[in-house]
Amino acid sequence: MARSLDGAGEQRPDASGDAPCGEAAHQRAVLYRVTVRQDLRPAPFPGRRLKAYARAALALLSANGADVRVRVVGDAAIARWNREYLGRDRPTNVLSFPEVGGVPARGARVAGDIVVSAPTCLSETAGWKETPEARVFFFVLHGILHLAGYDHEGGGAAARRMRRKELALYRRVLDDEGRGRPR
Repeated sequence: MARSLDGAGEQRPDASGDAPCGEAAHQRAVLYRVTVRQDLRPAPFPGRRLKAYARAALALLSANGADVRVRVVGDAAIARWNREYLGRDRPTNVLSFPEVGGVPARGARVAGDIVVSAPTCLSETAGWKETPEARVFFFVLHGILHLAGYDHEGGGAAARRMRRKELALYRRVLDDEGRGRPR
């Protein structure tokens, strides 16, 4: 069974209230399932936009059947997971947990959990002009690419390929969504 970081073992329906309209939108919702849970109170931003960004990235990756669960936490929580799963005793910006053992080959189903520390992500992007949710999305996108089989840990060509993909997708999603600036 997949590890679920949302505290529930079952898949939850999308309860965000931003259900898309029409047949094409219904198909998109089925093809790219994204849930966002924010543990911080007050939440640093509305989760709806972060979810829309993640869905747009999955669509651009043609990740049909994707099931991505995003959990927005603070530094203490992500430091615990970083220590437990990677042996690194410090906060980090993002961790990703593929649904199936190991990292899938590129093109395989994108499924798993992504944990982001909002405080770390926001401090690392302090000079950016985008909204807080667009800035945190940059790290969610990084996690999505890991779930999709991209890796940078070994450096070299694989790291450069992941970085190029990450920047291109980020720019494309924000361009399509109005640059992630307040409306």
